[in-house]
Amino acid sequence: MNSGSTRARVFHFLPSKMTAQTKKWLAMLALPRWGPRRALVAAEQAGGVEEAWARCCHEDPSACTKAWEVAARWMDDAHHHGMDTVGWNDVRYPPLLRHIADPPPVLFGRGRWPDARQWPRSLAVVGTRQCTELAAKRARGVALEWSQAGGVMVSGLARGVDACAHRAVLDGPQPGHQVAVLPCGLEAVHPHMHRGLAESMVDAGGLVVSEQPPGRQVERWMFASRNRIVTGLSAATLVVQSPRRGGSLISARCAHDQDREVYAFWEKGMGTAWAGNRMLVSDGLAHPVEGLADLWRAMAKGAQGMDASALRKRLGFPSGCEEVWKAMAQRSGPVPRATLASLSGMSEEGLSRQLFTLEVQGWIQRLPGRAYLRV
Repeated sequence: MNSGSTRARVFHFLPSKMTAQTKKWLAMLALPRWGPRRALVAAEQAGGVEEAWARCCHEDPSACTKAWEVAARWMDDAHHHGMDTVGWNDVRYPPLLRHIADPPPVLFGRGRWPDARQWPRSLAVVGTRQCTELAAKRARGVALEWSQAGGVMVSGLARGVDACAHRAVLDGPQPGHQVAVLPCGLEAVHPHMHRGLAESMVDAGGLVVSEQPPGRQVERWMFASRNRIVTGLSAATLVVQSPRRGGSLISARCAHDQDREVYAFWEKGMGTAWAGNRMLVSDGLAHPVEGLADLWRAMAKGAQGMDASALRKRLGFPSGCEEVWKAMAQRSGPVPRATLASLSGMSEEGLSRQLFTLEVQGWIQRLPGRAYLRV
């Protein structure tokens, strides 16, 4: 749907230097009037973060001395609060996030970081804080089904749609398959009412992240900044419900500009509470879907339009789909669904979810007669 994807910046680092280089990223971010984009451009032009930091120190040693002290304090505070400090050079840094225009050079996180094979199976679920019961039901359904299928659900831990999605994953069979992105420092969960929800996510194996360092209290501008990370972490974004104005529309625009697919629940007869969804569809920024089944079909159709070999190379083999893949390897040519069920010994629900994931990511092709072929 979108075009002109942003070229990812690539820097090469030795693993032994990760902590030192992360500190240099933080120090550049602590310089007056510096932000993520300026830090990354400086590193790209200099040939790496160490070279960029050396230039900064040469040009303004006084400012750099103060920035270095701030960076050290941020790292100490992060360690004190049990946070990971993951810099651009860290192997844990989310690969999809590298491809947006202004990725954060450093992320602070608590919990388990998805590996490189899991991140491409991430779906951002966003929506209004004042959601209707129908929107809440759909948010719960999407989050639960996606996580059950082995995907990673990403949202912002806000009231309404976000909270419904996070709780649905937490109550499901894969409670750790989710990421919450906060607009402020991780020790100051916003909204405060969701502090317990954030702790439960971390305890269950999920991840809570922020680009803001410890001690950074929430400010209005941080919400829009946070939205670009929610969508940047995700291969696709679903707008569950949005009024005419709201942060969900900002998220949809971010996802569109990041060259990610955007979907929005919309069907004729929806009222003003869904006006933002209608605008996104009318402006061509989102694919309209009427329900969960329609969403999965639309996502599968979008994946079929991509070159299968390129998609597989970019995403890697989806974890959690080994049973179906091995079962298909026992037969040459197309394998009927009933045969796959027998060979794998899986439940109907588990089989459906693995087949859907493999088809969406270009590893298998669905043929007439409920048969599947490895491609």
